[in-house]
Amino acid sequence: MSQTPSKQPFLSDHSMGCGVQPPTKSGRIVSGHKSSFGWWPWMVSVRRNSYFGGSSSHKCGGVILNHQWIATAGHCVDDLLKTQISLRIGEYDFSNTSEPYPHIKRGIKKKIIHPNYNSMTYENDLALIQVDEPIDFGAHIKPICLPPEDTDDLSDRNATITGWGRLSQGGERAAVLKEANVPIVSNKRCEEMFKSVGRNEAIPEILMCAGYDKGGPDSCNGDSGGPLQVQNDEGHWFLAGIVSWGIGCGEPSQPGVYTRVSVFRQWIHNYIQHY
Repeated sequence: MSQTPSKQPFLSDHSMGCGVQPPTKSGRIVSGHKSSFGWWPWMVSVRRNSYFGGSSSHKCGGVILNHQWIATAGHCVDDLLKTQISLRIGEYDFSNTSEPYPHIKRGIKKKIIHPNYNSMTYENDLALIQVDEPIDFGAHIKPICLPPEDTDDLSDRNATITGWGRLSQGGERAAVLKEANVPIVSNKRCEEMFKSVGRNEAIPEILMCAGYDKGGPDSCNGDSGGPLQVQNDEGHWFLAGIVSWGIGCGEPSQPGVYTRVSVFRQWIHNYIQHY
Protein backbone atom coordinates (compact mmCIF):
# COMPACT_ATOMS: atom_id res chain seq x y z
CA MET A 1 0.00 0.00 0.00
CA SER A 2 1.43 3.36 -1.00
CA GLN A 3 2.28 5.76 1.77
CA THR A 4 1.18 9.39 1.69
CA PRO A 5 3.11 12.44 2.85
CA SER A 6 2.81 13.34 6.51
CA LYS A 7 1.12 16.61 5.56
CA GLN A 8 -2.04 15.91 3.59
CA PRO A 9 -3.39 18.32 0.97
CA PHE A 10 -6.22 20.49 2.20
CA LEU A 11 -8.77 19.14 -0.21
CA SER A 12 -11.12 22.10 -0.22
CA ASP A 13 -8.99 23.29 -3.13
CA HIS A 14 -10.92 21.88 -6.06
CA SER A 15 -7.75 21.67 -8.15
CA MET A 16 -6.72 18.79 -5.86
CA GLY A 17 -9.34 16.50 -7.40
CA CYS A 18 -11.86 16.32 -4.57
CA GLY A 19 -15.62 16.15 -5.04
CA VAL A 20 -15.42 14.52 -8.49
CA GLN A 21 -17.93 11.89 -9.56
CA PRO A 22 -17.49 9.25 -12.29
CA PRO A 23 -18.11 10.50 -15.84
CA THR A 24 -21.23 8.37 -16.30
CA LYS A 25 -23.97 7.05 -14.08
CA SER A 26 -26.23 4.07 -14.61
CA GLY A 27 -29.23 2.55 -12.88
CA ARG A 28 -30.51 5.65 -11.17
CA ILE A 29 -34.11 5.50 -10.01
CA VAL A 30 -35.85 8.75 -10.98
CA SER A 31 -37.55 9.06 -7.59
CA GLY A 32 -34.10 9.89 -6.25
CA HIS A 33 -33.90 7.11 -3.68
CA LYS A 34 -31.46 4.51 -4.98
CA SER A 35 -27.97 5.59 -5.98
CA SER A 36 -25.50 3.90 -8.32
CA PHE A 37 -22.29 2.10 -7.45
CA GLY A 38 -19.38 4.52 -7.05
CA TRP A 39 -21.46 7.64 -7.69
CA TRP A 40 -20.75 9.04 -4.21
CA PRO A 41 -17.15 7.82 -3.81
CA TRP A 42 -16.48 9.69 -0.55
CA MET A 43 -19.21 7.86 1.40
CA VAL A 44 -18.14 5.84 4.42
CA SER A 45 -20.07 3.43 6.61
CA VAL A 46 -19.07 4.12 10.23
CA ARG A 47 -19.64 0.85 12.03
CA ARG A 48 -19.86 -0.50 15.53
CA ASN A 49 -17.87 -3.67 16.08
CA SER A 50 -19.49 -6.61 17.80
CA TYR A 51 -18.40 -7.43 21.32
CA PHE A 52 -16.13 -10.23 20.14
CA GLY A 53 -14.87 -8.28 17.11
CA GLY A 54 -15.89 -10.81 14.49
CA SER A 55 -18.50 -8.63 12.81
CA SER A 56 -19.78 -5.07 12.68
CA SER A 57 -23.03 -3.23 12.03
CA HIS A 58 -23.70 0.09 10.35
CA LYS A 59 -24.20 2.94 12.79
CA CYS A 60 -23.65 6.20 10.87
CA GLY A 61 -22.42 7.73 7.68
CA GLY A 62 -19.19 9.61 7.14
CA VAL A 63 -17.14 11.13 4.34
CA ILE A 64 -13.53 10.94 3.16
CA LEU A 65 -11.61 14.20 3.53
CA ASN A 66 -8.19 12.94 2.43
CA HIS A 67 -5.99 9.84 2.58
CA GLN A 68 -6.11 9.74 6.38
CA TRP A 69 -9.19 11.53 7.68
CA ILE A 70 -12.93 10.89 7.81
CA ALA A 71 -15.58 13.36 9.01
CA THR A 72 -18.74 12.27 10.79
CA ALA A 73 -21.09 13.51 13.52
CA GLY A 74 -19.86 13.74 17.10
CA HIS A 75 -22.87 11.86 18.45
CA CYS A 76 -22.00 8.90 16.22
CA VAL A 77 -18.75 8.07 17.99
CA ASP A 78 -18.57 10.00 21.27
CA ASP A 79 -19.75 6.98 23.28
CA LEU A 80 -17.50 4.44 21.54
CA LEU A 81 -13.92 3.42 22.15
CA LYS A 82 -11.58 3.42 19.16
CA THR A 83 -11.55 -0.37 19.25
CA GLN A 84 -15.34 -0.41 18.90
CA ILE A 85 -15.29 1.53 15.62
CA SER A 86 -14.50 0.30 12.13
CA LEU A 87 -15.02 1.78 8.68
CA ARG A 88 -16.16 0.48 5.33
CA ILE A 89 -14.90 2.65 2.48
CA GLY A 90 -16.05 2.24 -1.12
CA GLU A 91 -19.15 0.40 0.08
CA TYR A 92 -22.44 0.47 -1.80
CA ASP A 93 -24.63 -2.58 -1.10
CA PHE A 94 -24.20 -4.26 2.28
CA SER A 95 -25.85 -7.43 0.94
CA ASN A 96 -23.69 -7.81 -2.19
CA THR A 97 -20.15 -9.19 -2.10
CA SER A 98 -19.65 -9.14 -5.89
CA GLU A 99 -19.68 -5.43 -6.67
CA PRO A 100 -17.52 -4.01 -9.50
CA TYR A 101 -14.82 -3.07 -6.98
CA PRO A 102 -14.55 -4.30 -3.40
CA HIS A 103 -14.89 -2.05 -0.39
CA ILE A 104 -11.96 -1.66 1.96
CA LYS A 105 -11.94 -1.80 5.73
CA ARG A 106 -10.08 0.45 8.11
CA GLY A 107 -9.67 0.69 11.85
CA ILE A 108 -9.21 3.83 13.91
CA LYS A 109 -5.94 5.49 14.88
CA LYS A 110 -7.39 8.66 16.38
CA LYS A 111 -10.88 9.93 17.24
CA ILE A 112 -11.39 13.67 17.76
CA ILE A 113 -14.73 15.01 18.97
CA HIS A 114 -15.19 18.77 18.65
CA PRO A 115 -14.32 20.20 22.09
CA ASN A 116 -17.59 22.13 22.26
CA TYR A 117 -19.84 19.25 21.27
CA ASN A 118 -22.97 19.24 23.44
CA SER A 119 -24.65 15.84 23.67
CA MET A 120 -27.85 17.45 24.94
CA THR A 121 -28.34 20.06 22.22
CA TYR A 122 -26.20 18.47 19.48
CA GLU A 123 -24.44 21.77 18.94
CA ASN A 124 -20.95 21.41 17.42
CA ASP A 125 -21.92 17.88 16.40
CA LEU A 126 -18.73 17.01 14.54
CA ALA A 127 -15.98 14.42 14.80
CA LEU A 128 -12.85 13.57 12.85
CA ILE A 129 -11.53 10.03 12.54
CA GLN A 130 -7.99 9.21 11.51
CA VAL A 131 -7.68 5.80 9.88
CA ASP A 132 -5.07 3.26 10.92
CA GLU A 133 -3.78 2.90 7.33
CA PRO A 134 -3.85 5.48 4.53
CA ILE A 135 -6.76 5.24 2.10
CA ASP A 136 -5.83 4.49 -1.50
CA PHE A 137 -8.06 6.43 -3.87
CA GLY A 138 -9.56 4.73 -6.91
CA ALA A 139 -12.54 4.70 -9.22
CA HIS A 140 -15.01 4.27 -6.33
CA ILE A 141 -13.00 5.85 -3.48
CA LYS A 142 -12.35 9.61 -3.57
CA PRO A 143 -12.50 12.55 -1.15
CA ILE A 144 -15.16 15.23 -0.97
CA CYS A 145 -14.21 18.91 -0.91
CA LEU A 146 -14.61 21.13 2.10
CA PRO A 147 -16.58 24.36 1.60
CA PRO A 148 -14.59 27.11 -0.14
CA GLU A 149 -13.59 30.08 1.98
CA ASP A 150 -15.94 32.32 0.04
CA THR A 151 -18.98 30.08 0.50
CA ASP A 152 -22.04 32.33 0.42
CA ASP A 153 -25.32 31.73 2.17
CA LEU A 154 -26.57 28.46 0.73
CA SER A 155 -30.26 29.15 1.36
CA ASP A 156 -32.47 28.01 -1.53
CA ARG A 157 -29.65 25.95 -3.05
CA ASN A 158 -30.39 22.35 -3.91
CA ALA A 159 -28.38 19.76 -2.03
CA THR A 160 -28.13 15.97 -1.97
CA ILE A 161 -28.14 13.68 1.05
CA THR A 162 -26.81 10.13 0.90
CA GLY A 163 -26.82 7.27 3.38
CA TRP A 164 -27.84 3.81 4.51
CA GLY A 165 -30.37 5.05 7.06
CA ARG A 166 -33.90 3.85 7.69
CA LEU A 167 -36.31 4.14 4.79
CA SER A 168 -38.98 5.58 7.11
CA GLN A 169 -39.36 6.41 10.78
CA GLY A 170 -39.09 3.07 12.57
CA GLY A 171 -38.69 1.24 9.24
CA GLU A 172 -35.97 -1.06 8.02
CA ARG A 173 -32.46 0.13 7.25
CA ALA A 174 -31.34 0.43 3.66
CA ALA A 175 -28.86 -2.17 2.42
CA VAL A 176 -28.10 -0.14 -0.71
CA LEU A 177 -26.83 3.45 -0.58
CA LYS A 178 -29.70 5.89 -1.05
CA GLU A 179 -29.76 9.49 -2.22
CA ALA A 180 -32.30 12.28 -2.14
CA ASN A 181 -32.40 15.90 -3.23
CA VAL A 182 -33.43 18.48 -0.64
CA PRO A 183 -33.59 22.30 -0.66
CA ILE A 184 -31.50 24.21 1.89
CA VAL A 185 -33.62 26.65 3.89
CA SER A 186 -32.43 29.65 5.88
CA ASN A 187 -32.14 29.30 9.64
CA LYS A 188 -34.92 31.82 10.12
CA ARG A 189 -37.19 29.91 7.77
CA CYS A 190 -36.23 26.66 9.51
CA GLU A 191 -37.32 28.04 12.89
CA GLU A 192 -40.58 29.26 11.32
CA MET A 193 -41.24 25.81 9.86
CA PHE A 194 -40.78 24.14 13.22
CA LYS A 195 -42.91 26.79 14.90
CA SER A 196 -45.75 26.17 12.45
CA VAL A 197 -46.11 22.65 13.87
CA GLY A 198 -45.82 23.77 17.48
CA ARG A 199 -42.10 23.29 18.08
CA ASN A 200 -39.85 26.11 19.28
CA GLU A 201 -36.45 25.06 17.99
CA ALA A 202 -33.51 27.46 18.07
CA ILE A 203 -31.27 27.03 15.01
CA PRO A 204 -28.00 28.94 15.59
CA GLU A 205 -25.55 29.67 12.78
CA ILE A 206 -23.48 26.57 13.55
CA LEU A 207 -26.45 24.58 12.22
CA MET A 208 -28.30 24.59 8.92
CA CYS A 209 -31.52 23.03 7.68
CA ALA A 210 -32.76 21.31 4.55
CA GLY A 211 -36.15 19.91 3.69
CA TYR A 212 -39.59 20.52 2.26
CA ASP A 213 -42.60 22.29 3.72
CA LYS A 214 -44.78 19.37 2.68
CA GLY A 215 -42.37 16.74 3.96
CA GLY A 216 -40.89 14.01 1.82
CA PRO A 217 -37.22 13.25 1.12
CA ASP A 218 -35.19 13.55 4.31
CA SER A 219 -32.39 11.99 6.29
CA CYS A 220 -33.39 9.40 8.90
CA ASN A 221 -31.95 7.17 11.62
CA GLY A 222 -28.66 5.71 10.42
CA ASP A 223 -27.93 8.65 8.11
CA SER A 224 -26.34 10.68 10.92
CA GLY A 225 -22.77 11.71 10.16
CA GLY A 226 -23.36 11.56 6.43
CA PRO A 227 -23.13 14.49 4.03
CA LEU A 228 -25.39 17.29 2.93
CA GLN A 229 -23.49 17.98 -0.27
CA VAL A 230 -23.71 20.79 -2.80
CA GLN A 231 -22.28 20.90 -6.31
CA ASN A 232 -20.45 24.06 -7.37
CA ASP A 233 -20.41 25.64 -10.82
CA GLU A 234 -17.33 23.62 -11.82
CA GLY A 235 -19.06 20.34 -11.02
CA HIS A 236 -17.23 19.59 -7.77
CA TRP A 237 -19.19 18.52 -4.70
CA PHE A 238 -18.42 20.02 -1.32
CA LEU A 239 -19.49 19.13 2.20
CA ALA A 240 -22.00 21.79 3.19
CA GLY A 241 -23.43 19.97 6.20
CA ILE A 242 -23.24 16.81 8.29
CA VAL A 243 -26.46 15.03 9.24
CA SER A 244 -27.06 15.82 12.92
CA TRP A 245 -30.69 15.57 14.07
CA GLY A 246 -34.31 15.76 13.10
CA ILE A 247 -37.79 15.16 14.43
CA GLY A 248 -39.23 12.12 12.74
CA CYS A 249 -38.26 11.50 9.13
CA GLY A 250 -39.74 13.43 6.24
CA GLU A 251 -42.51 15.03 8.31
CA PRO A 252 -44.13 18.26 7.00
CA SER A 253 -42.43 21.46 8.22
CA GLN A 254 -39.80 19.51 10.16
CA PRO A 255 -36.64 19.74 8.06
CA GLY A 256 -33.45 17.86 8.76
CA VAL A 257 -30.85 19.73 10.83
CA TYR A 258 -27.18 19.61 9.90
CA THR A 259 -23.87 20.79 11.32
CA ARG A 260 -22.79 23.74 9.14
CA VAL A 261 -19.33 22.69 7.99
CA SER A 262 -18.17 26.13 6.80
CA VAL A 263 -18.14 27.32 10.42
CA PHE A 264 -15.69 24.53 11.32
CA ARG A 265 -13.53 24.70 8.23
CA GLN A 266 -10.45 26.03 10.01
CA TRP A 267 -10.81 23.58 12.89
CA ILE A 268 -10.95 20.69 10.42
CA HIS A 269 -8.04 22.12 8.45
CA ASN A 270 -5.85 22.33 11.55
CA TYR A 271 -6.14 18.58 12.09
CA ILE A 272 -6.08 17.15 8.59
CA GLN A 273 -3.09 19.31 7.65
CA HIS A 274 -0.85 18.63 10.64
CA TYR A 275 -1.36 15.01 11.61
